[in-house]
Amino acid sequence: MNFCFNLDEISSFITKAELGFLTPNEHTYLQKMIAAQSVINQFSKNFNEQALQYNKLVSKYYKWICYSFEKKNISKKDLTELLLLKNSLEKINSYEKNKTNNTDKPLSFFCKLNELAKIWNFNLEKNEKSIINFLKIFMKEMYYIPEYLIESVMQLVVESWRPVFFPIGSIFTKKFSLKEIEEYFFGENSKPDYQTHIIDRIDRFFSLVGVGHTNHLFLSKKNDFELYEASLIVHELQHIVDAKQQKILPEGMHLVDHLFLAEKNALNAERIFLNGNGVSKKGKYNWLEANLFYPLLLLKCELHSYLNNEIDIINFKSICLSHGMDPVTLSTLFDWGAPFQMGIYCAAVLELEQNWKKYIQ
Repeated sequence: MNFCFNLDEISSFITKAELGFLTPNEHTYLQKMIAAQSVINQFSKNFNEQALQYNKLVSKYYKWICYSFEKKNISKKDLTELLLLKNSLEKINSYEKNKTNNTDKPLSFFCKLNELAKIWNFNLEKNEKSIINFLKIFMKEMYYIPEYLIESVMQLVVESWRPVFFPIGSIFTKKFSLKEIEEYFFGENSKPDYQTHIIDRIDRFFSLVGVGHTNHLFLSKKNDFELYEASLIVHELQHIVDAKQQKILPEGMHLVDHLFLAEKNALNAERIFLNGNGVSKKGKYNWLEANLFYPLLLLKCELHSYLNNEIDIINFKSICLSHGMDPVTLSTLFDWGAPFQMGIYCAAVLELEQNWKKYIQ
């Protein structure tokens, strides 16, 4: 197992949670560490003493989560985050067939959404209108997406459309090293402290950031990044810089904790990088494809999954083809995230690319 975090820190946070002294900032970071390590563990199955100690700590935290559901003074947002993490831990336990952790059976697709709806005092029915109405509330309250953008995203989820293909010119062949990407991004500015982890076989690049905590960057390699791969790293470096700067919004929260604005900032950095490398047409289309078109198709698949109470991989392939898009492999972690989380990307792109309607028909 590639273990990327400080076990003593995780243990300390869990103990503070049990004693009632854990701050919201620390709890958010603890949840991020557990979620990130859970993803990494799906691609790395070498178990050692650290892994055993980590599993014991997670089991301890799981028991605390279950206990916390009995409390009466917990906010809807906090309760939502606990339920999502609890269900993810149950999925891991079910997937690994590890009976020693004594976790509950994970919730099915619609059941998970229904439990979340109860937290928000919404009477959810198993039909498209009811599900969409709840998801609109969820996206506004949990992701802070403006209502007008939520409406636009939902309209695209239920409508039929195809991307408009433009002549995109020559193929960009240059490969980047991590050092080159960092030099582009930071320039003459001092590089903030963060830990880079190279994890073989992971199917995504991602970061873990927290104000006042160690920031982490997770990659599958260190060199030979294609242009689009390099832009994804720029995206994650923007998250790291935002956490380091500790910018506080008028609402009183840190930028990195405002999911919509944080992703909008990172997506814009990604877009600027692509344009700066002289591939404005191809770069813009690839950027829209990755951050709007495919995420919309994933949301369509997710909506169908709520209605059918199961993931239909074949259905996702047909959704791609019906929208004129090449089918892509659905991640094994597709159902681990929060509901309609890809809507954050879609909404941010609609806000950043004012002419997005030119690219669909």
